[in-house]
Amino acid sequence: MANWLSAHTSAITIWCGAISTFAIYSVLYAENKFYRFFEHVFIGLASGYGMYVTWNEVVYPKWWKLMVNDGQWYWVFAAVLGSMFYFMYSRKHAWVSRVIFGLFMGLGAGGAFREFYQIYFPQIGASMKPITGGGMTVWDTLNIVVFYVILFASMSYFFFSFDHKSSAIKHTAMAGRWFLMIGFGAMFGATVMGRMTLFIGRFNFLVNDWAPQARSDWSSGIFRALVSLFALVLIVMIVRAVRRPKAKHE
Repeated sequence: MANWLSAHTSAITIWCGAISTFAIYSVLYAENKFYRFFEHVFIGLASGYGMYVTWNEVVYPKWWKLMVNDGQWYWVFAAVLGSMFYFMYSRKHAWVSRVIFGLFMGLGAGGAFREFYQIYFPQIGASMKPITGGGMTVWDTLNIVVFYVILFASMSYFFFSFDHKSSAIKHTAMAGRWFLMIGFGAMFGATVMGRMTLFIGRFNFLVNDWAPQARSDWSSGIFRALVSLFALVLIVMIVRAVRRPKAKHE
């Protein structure tokens, strides 16, 4: 058995990937148990992999190794602080967990503000560019002018310190609203393209990896019987899962 698994590791991996892909995309037709099962498998694998990465790259080298192998015993207090999170499951001592939650929220807020200052403040300053000089071409100047027009129009939409009844302010704010809608549309388009990129990756795997493997395995009679049985069970499960909600509505 071990020798057979070792000889067919590549084929088993490809088939597992193909079945998982079909199972996850089956939700596009309807909610079904086949999709739910592989969704739970995916979440379980991701959780297990996350725990492995956490132990292998964070907990062991930065805490356990220092405390046990290098003799830095004071790292044991980190375990005390970490165990304080679990008091959230106790109604009587839940206040202990709030202490550590408050501490980490403060640390997170401070780190986020420092990151925002270091990343976005230079970008804001770099956005304020001159429109002439420095060997700039006409197109460079036009590009910067368009940037300033969109920037100030978008900012005027959120500027509520004075009334927007003035014709100039009203139309500028309206233009800013249109610019924002265009920007949000571009962001949504990028999100859709990200999903399409994931689909193209899986489609490429099915065409270039799984299809040649399936053609190669189809020559075996046992394989054809197993695939037929699996397809029959899968179709029955999906049909039953789809018909059950309709029966409840009737």
